[in-house]
Amino acid sequence: MALDVGTVRGWAESVLRGLGAPDGAVLQVAQGTAPGAGAGVHVTLAYPDGSSVTVDLDDALPEPEALLLLAEQLQDSLVESTGGRPVPPCPVPGHAHPAAPRVSNGALSWRCPVDDAGGAGS
Repeated sequence: MALDVGTVRGWAESVLRGLGAPDGAVLQVAQGTAPGAGAGVHVTLAYPDGSSVTVDLDDALPEPEALLLLAEQLQDSLVESTGGRPVPPCPVPGHAHPAAPRVSNGALSWRCPVDDAGGAGS
């Protein structure tokens, strides 16, 4: 099933709310193709400093995998943009790493990558 731009935009906006996207960052979501990728949806987050990240979600990806890929790549970009500050912080007290995204039954949550029992919904 083809990914829908509206659905992917909703995912991206939710992920960015959960991660605390920086002020002035601009989100763009569009249908299209990219070199080396099939048809799909392309998400670009442009930062105020002129840098950006683009996540290409191929239509061949099942929705849970597309959501997880989007969350992981946006998180990596935001961690880099904060100089390594863990975003979002791990929900387990005393852990200094970021939480890891998980998708279950179509819903995204952020959990401890070490102690998967500790978690927080997004």
